[in-house]
Amino acid sequence: MKKIIVFILLLTGSSSYACDICGCNNGGTFFGILPQSHRQFAGLRYRYTSFDSHLSSKVLATAETFKTTEIWTRLYPVKNLQVLAFLPYHQNVQSRPSDEFSASLEGIGDATVLAHYNLLNTFGDTVKIRKVNHSLLVGAGVKAPLGKYQYDPYDLSQVANANFQIGSGSWDMPLNAIYTLTRKGAGLNINVLYKVNGTNSNNYKFANQLKTSLLAFKSIYLGNTNLMTSLGVYGDYKRPDLKEGERNLFTGGYTVMASGGIDYYVGKLALSLNAQLPIIQDLSGGELRVNETLGFGISRMF
Repeated sequence: MKKIIVFILLLTGSSSYACDICGCNNGGTFFGILPQSHRQFAGLRYRYTSFDSHLSSKVLATAETFKTTEIWTRLYPVKNLQVLAFLPYHQNVQSRPSDEFSASLEGIGDATVLAHYNLLNTFGDTVKIRKVNHSLLVGAGVKAPLGKYQYDPYDLSQVANANFQIGSGSWDMPLNAIYTLTRKGAGLNINVLYKVNGTNSNNYKFANQLKTSLLAFKSIYLGNTNLMTSLGVYGDYKRPDLKEGERNLFTGGYTVMASGGIDYYVGKLALSLNAQLPIIQDLSGGELRVNETLGFGISRMF
């Protein structure tokens, strides 16, 4: 009887619990420009992202916000090898003005560990002084499904939306390459992250995801402090997810965003502030719109 009631609600459009058009919070970590590449650190950072969904419907139009507070660290266990680890805490809120519907999920998300090998690094060259320096890091890792994934379209007490969950419910593998070029305190940073996603216990597979960024940066040194500004573009692309082996056409798409940031280094502390605004986008067949992403963080070197 319960399943029949839910089916009727879905046909009449009076509920969006089982709709998959939603901003995605569990797509994975992205790094940007890492603080002082030769030093270990531990830090805390915060990220805010908002979406509007069901753009063509006055009844189902929904606003979503995703807030993530993340602990992250970088360690150098051996020469030329760095290990990055991330543990996020998510706060997701979804609201629908037409019927004053509101739902939220909160909790620890999926943990990620990634190892980078330094294939090229002229920054530490003590034999030859160079006007232009290069660094190339390549790496792979694992994302463990620590975050709660509860996706039951027949339970009206839950937010039955795969993209709204705290975790993905699957074991995933991020692959990453970071190239940095500098000359006289200015430079370019190119970052490519490709995440190979597994299938979770609900037989739902988030599509593999490609994230890229190109940032130009400039450092200004004042005594023992360093102010670095950056400006560039960020891109994100994924095909539709797989649901029971079939493509979920209410998911997937691409975004290109303008990205800017300020990093301030003083002593062993690093403070960061960054923002992203959409330039072009096509998400969930045009039914989803990303608005802005804001972030800030603090790290301590050791």
